[in-house]
Amino acid sequence: MGLRIGHGARSARWPGRRRITTALVMGACALVLAGCAPLSQTMTDAAAQGRSAVETASLALELEQHGRALFGVSATAFDDAERELSDAARTVSEADVATDEERTLRAETRDAIRAGLDAVDAARESMQGLVDADAAADALEAASARLNALVQAGEG
Repeated sequence: MGLRIGHGARSARWPGRRRITTALVMGACALVLAGCAPLSQTMTDAAAQGRSAVETASLALELEQHGRALFGVSATAFDDAERELSDAARTVSEADVATDEERTLRAETRDAIRAGLDAVDAARESMQGLVDADAAADALEAASARLNALVQAGEG
């Protein structure tokens, strides 16, 4: 009696094959679905990333104003905040929109992130004496509030 080549023979030789195939298919589906987040969630995530960056810059400026910042810490914080805001801006600009409502949301998020970038630049310039530190702090606070409003709207 010879070995039959059929479904049963393959199953006997590779008993975990079906489980592995199922796991691979499920993993691929999860990756596809993860890349299909709704635009509103993408904008909320970008706004949250921007808000965090602005608040980090705000803290660095506050430490600098009170003479409690270590050498180079504020500059590094401003660099990091700018990088995070730039990443968030790239995410927003690359998002595809299908409706006027989505286009409006993308524009609002983009503008709020730009305000954050401008505020971080003002904070950096305040360390060089080019901009009043209180004005820079106000700009950071306004940018944070604007980004926070977008996050709250997206979560609500």
